[in-house]
Amino acid sequence: MKLRFKIFIFTIFVLLLSINVIVSAITVDEIMDKMEEKAPDFTTQKTISEMILIDQKGKEEVREMIMFSRKGEDEKTSTLMRFLSPKSVKGVTLLNIDDGEKIYLYMPAYDKPRRIAGSSKQEEFMGTGLSYEDMSMDYKDKDYEKKLLEETDSEYIVKIMPSGEDVSYKKIILHIDKEKFYAKKVEFYNTNENLTKTLEINKIRIDENGKITPLEIEFTDIEKNKKTKIVIKEIEYNIELSSGFFSIRTLKKPTL
Repeated sequence: MKLRFKIFIFTIFVLLLSINVIVSAITVDEIMDKMEEKAPDFTTQKTISEMILIDQKGKEEVREMIMFSRKGEDEKTSTLMRFLSPKSVKGVTLLNIDDGEKIYLYMPAYDKPRRIAGSSKQEEFMGTGLSYEDMSMDYKDKDYEKKLLEETDSEYIVKIMPSGEDVSYKKIILHIDKEKFYAKKVEFYNTNENLTKTLEINKIRIDENGKITPLEIEFTDIEKNKKTKIVIKEIEYNIELSSGFFSIRTLKKPTL
């Protein structure tokens, strides 16, 4: 009887321990919320960056660009990005309204903005290896299905299932740093579930409040065997922008 009693107590202990583990385990929604908490708090932002294009042979082309962004009350983001150099792309400007709901491209040589239709969002933007979709997609979108695939000693691995008619990715895999809660690597899988692109954050800045700003991003197009690096040189938060800044009218302005 004593032996049976000991086995019974041991069984109860194991069950209680299992329940405790289940209760204390972090959920995928909690992980995404913590990532959001680690993002800088701002309404508007201005960055000056270098974009380094690296082709199949390792040849580099350096472009300087300026970008403005603003978060709306609905949490959707609008951005306006312009190349400042070299001369071959100077003045080319991309306007992204409300997380890609409307996208416009302005090229000075044509002097007329072009609306990027949904069917064209998979096209490559100016030889960068990035599609218009890549530059507007918010993989943290609350409407996307998410699943925690694995937890290692150093990271959470989360699967994102994008939804929408024009989305070209079957799934997106996030490798999230367990200590700092930022996506240090993102993998993009096409509709055939083949890995086609990766994004890695190679350098970050952590401010006194623990907020994380990526300073160096490396985007790899596996199919075309080329890379795009973005290195942040200057960044300002909560700058003053006019109510009509993110508009077609701004695209043609010689100075932003």
